[in-house]
Amino acid sequence: MSDRHAALISLGCSKNLADSEDLVTTLRTTGFALTDQLESADLVLINTCAFIEDAKQESIDHILKAAEGRRPGAKLFVAGCLTERYLAELQSGMPEVDQWVTFKDYDRFAAVVRKHFPDGPAHRLRHDQRSQLTPPHFAYLKIAEGCDNTCNFCAIPQFRGKHKSRPFDQLVEQARTLGKRGVREINLISQHLDYYGQDSDGRRRLPELVRAVAAAAPESWIRLHYCYPNDFSDELIAAMAETPNVVKYVDMPIQHGSDRTLAVMGRRTTRRQITERLDRIRAAMPEVVLRTTFIVGFPGERDEDFQELLAFSAEQQFDSVGCFPYSDEDGTTAAKMPDKIPPAVIKRRHKTFMTRQAKLHRERLKRWIGQDMQVLVDSQQSFDRFLCRHAGQAHEVDAVTRVEADGLRVGDWAQVKVTGIDGYDLVAALVAPEG
Repeated sequence: MSDRHAALISLGCSKNLADSEDLVTTLRTTGFALTDQLESADLVLINTCAFIEDAKQESIDHILKAAEGRRPGAKLFVAGCLTERYLAELQSGMPEVDQWVTFKDYDRFAAVVRKHFPDGPAHRLRHDQRSQLTPPHFAYLKIAEGCDNTCNFCAIPQFRGKHKSRPFDQLVEQARTLGKRGVREINLISQHLDYYGQDSDGRRRLPELVRAVAAAAPESWIRLHYCYPNDFSDELIAAMAETPNVVKYVDMPIQHGSDRTLAVMGRRTTRRQITERLDRIRAAMPEVVLRTTFIVGFPGERDEDFQELLAFSAEQQFDSVGCFPYSDEDGTTAAKMPDKIPPAVIKRRHKTFMTRQAKLHRERLKRWIGQDMQVLVDSQQSFDRFLCRHAGQAHEVDAVTRVEADGLRVGDWAQVKVTGIDGYDLVAALVAPEG
């Protein structure tokens, strides 16, 4: 048992959480045990987010709070996107941080730790399994780093770097390990999922990877996140449709419904091309659940562009939609663009979109009423009330299916019948087993 303890604060997206799992695994090989008591930790590690201004401020607040709350002599390490994006500024302004951990430090993190704890074990301790920071029944499998897209509103490629695929065999083996561990759901994640393999093998290997991962963990749901419309190939559609344990769920960030705005955003697709891809997906998987995200108020967005977005969203009847009001982000092309939309107009358009989308969403939810379905029990609210998810509901992204029943356990499968709708959630009852 280790006599040194590390406390972790992981902020931001699921990709950041996957990085935290790698860093924690390294900490364990250097003699640290994980604790949730910050004030008793020998090392406090904060993995930050800096995607938008609010995330940046949240990260800074956590750093300052940890610096004040740690015990005397404890080290404070700060990693993640905030460090990568604003390193010089942070180093001069926050001397209370003992170590800024950049992305290039991740592969040599053990050496970074030993620099501050030289009396630790001379060699890496054996740690057979990659750390899992999610609940035991679901996990994230990060298949690539970085992004080669040049969307004008996004700064991620500037600090995350170019797309870099992780080794194919390593990913399949990790999926096999997770499956044997009893993980019920494996989420494949990266910034640009469809691009997997292009940088290392010269060809897109996501369809092949999907089939291999699904075969390695046959009892687990396999879910894909962030597939771009211009790269969603027929081969990928076939891999999803033909593989039973790959959930029929597509998370496709479309961003707009106007060709003019899509072009100004730097997106490499048109409304017609997006529609063609969606039609092919639905033809191959009639039961598919489609999720997307949009941005309103992008520089130069005319009222007619916004009306096209409203029409496109209504036409496609997505199952789940996120909509973000545009804001300038440091270092992006969009931040320097002219023709900025007044904040009041952005706010009004966002409210209009969300109001209309709420009505569309409620109508779309009615299709589930009366259906029997398999759900994964995610958490327990009270003695007989459980929050579950069917295959079309992603963890912490979509709504849930609420089930009142006795005897369920978190992490189990359950068969339920949908009896109603409450807001964006489904309400269901347990289906009695036959016989």
